[in-house]
Amino acid sequence: MAISDQAANRRNRASNNTTDVGELFARRFGVVSIYVVVLLLLAAAIVWSGVKTAEGVQQYHQDYKTLQDMKKQERKLQVEHQRLLIEQQTFSATPQIASRAVAELSMYTPTLKDKLIIQPGVAIAEPNSSVNDVSATDSAVMEAGQ
Repeated sequence: MAISDQAANRRNRASNNTTDVGELFARRFGVVSIYVVVLLLLAAAIVWSGVKTAEGVQQYHQDYKTLQDMKKQERKLQVEHQRLLIEQQTFSATPQIASRAVAELSMYTPTLKDKLIIQPGVAIAEPNSSVNDVSATDSAVMEAGQ
């Protein structure tokens, strides 16, 4: 048994000589073990990482909502732009129609002498008798209807 006692003694002496770094710091500085500090730092880093991840996701959602709102506004502005283009083309077509009417069909804008305004129930005194006959017929029809 002497041989086995020597081996056991050697193991005990070897385990006493090998001390942990954490135990050395604990003995030297009288504070908690280095492992506790490392674990606390890791826990703080995990919590900080989680908070930053949540902030990033929140920012992403806000930016996505803003993007969607801007896309809706862009679609509305595109519709408005198309409407204004059609309106512009409509207004620019009027002078083109007028210039073609003058050039190709020899049409002209009537003067005041060429204009005749007709109102119901008002007799027109003109030298042309056919117009008087028509107005007389109209007034006779109106009296018969009443």
